Amino acid sequence: MKRILSVFMLMVAVFAIAGCTRGYADCEAPDGTQACWNATDEMFRWEEGAVIEIGVDSDTMAAALVEKWNADYPELAGMVVARYYGAQNGEASGVSGVVAAQGEAPDVVLVIDNEVVGNEPSFLQLHEYFEDLVKENSMTAVTDIINSKGTIYNTAFYDGMAFSWNETMFDALGLDKTDDNGDNLPDAYDTWEEIFEMDIASLGTYKGSEITEVFPISLDEVWSGYSSVSAEGWVLFGDGSDLTKPGFDSEEFLKGLEFIKSFSEAGINVDETGVKKAASSMGWRWDAYLADEAYPFALVGTWMDVATNEADNNADFRFAPMPTWKGEPLSPLMKTKGFVVNGYTEYPSAASEVLRWLYTTDTMTTMIENSSYLPALQEGGSAYPVVEDVNKAEFGLAFVNNQMEIAGTLPGNPNQRAMNVYYSISLQDYYKAVWDGEMTPAEAQEAVVSAADAWIAENNTTE
Repeated sequence: MKRILSVFMLMVAVFAIAGCTRGYADCEAPDGTQACWNATDEMFRWEEGAVIEIGVDSDTMAAALVEKWNADYPELAGMVVARYYGAQNGEASGVSGVVAAQGEAPDVVLVIDNEVVGNEPSFLQLHEYFEDLVKENSMTAVTDIINSKGTIYNTAFYDGMAFSWNETMFDALGLDKTDDNGDNLPDAYDTWEEIFEMDIASLGTYKGSEITEVFPISLDEVWSGYSSVSAEGWVLFGDGSDLTKPGFDSEEFLKGLEFIKSFSEAGINVDETGVKKAASSMGWRWDAYLADEAYPFALVGTWMDVATNEADNNADFRFAPMPTWKGEPLSPLMKTKGFVVNGYTEYPSAASEVLRWLYTTDTMTTMIENSSYLPALQEGGSAYPVVEDVNKAEFGLAFVNNQMEIAGTLPGNPNQRAMNVYYSISLQDYYKAVWDGEMTPAEAQEAVVSAADAWIAENNTTE
């Protein structure tokens, strides 16, 4: 089943980018050390013998890019190849993969934004063309932080999770779908107070399976669990002005822990016997929402294949901002994925031309159409793609309250991302202890503050 969205949400006008047609200095021949601009053709010159490899985290996208390049540049057909290369850090993927493999890694690479921080020397300082491109198209302050010492990173796609509800399940269960305020979320369930009042036993079965959870809250995986502690307005690092103060000592964080306690008492997450699920079983369970239709509500990641699951299950998944708690919307974390040029490439000018080509409307549209990605670009900018998929349009609107991860480093240690405090102090243990009633929210907060203070003291130094 498909919905029809207003045309204005799906069709995006494309404007020429003034910054990229300015009079950049002409370069007559590449020298193998930097990008060489052809002022006549307004593109970068191709080094003799260059073959450029693009690394993306989708086989389908890789194949589509090669096909499009060969069609767009028949005189350079076969001179661009692409392969699956995970964007997230790993031994042979993401930023870490480039740092380790150097010239063996792809020439143009899709990576996670804040993982670039501290590894800037591994990437090519880009031509001023891309400075203008970023100014025109980027829409996150994170990009400015990453590029504060010179332009190396170009935002492309969102990497995050959005709230979703299963409209097909709602129909089957007779749940009220009325949405008078037009936020894509049924009015009867647009607050957690209302969701907590749901009677899990009355939902019965759906497609032969008993419904035992309304929303599979994550406690043992803190990235997707961030939205819970944001429940009354807590924001990690607040306004970002002091990256030694994550804000765990604030009243807002305490209230976020109290939200977890309230969730545990709502009775909407039970095991097969009808008893509240133990915190030890409250890990990552989001995939079952799409694949098995296990819950009415869930979070869905930008990397998840919504379309295939809709087709396989004859289901319709909807997307909206998260419900509110005490009037405050919850805020999932998000990042961006974007492209960099490997600083060890043998062909910096050809690689720059491929990067320029990637940030055209046609090529960006090809990437969007051949992946689950959502564009993290300014509407009306030169690179903004045509987005015709209804799910992606709704998904993008659902990000309105999401929180972008901090990209900065600790002031006393430029090699340590401040964000790592959130991932390094075993927050999941405190979230689970609150859920199981082993700690009060106040006790958990005290322990979290102590752990965070110790981590920052240890890591905010290069000694």
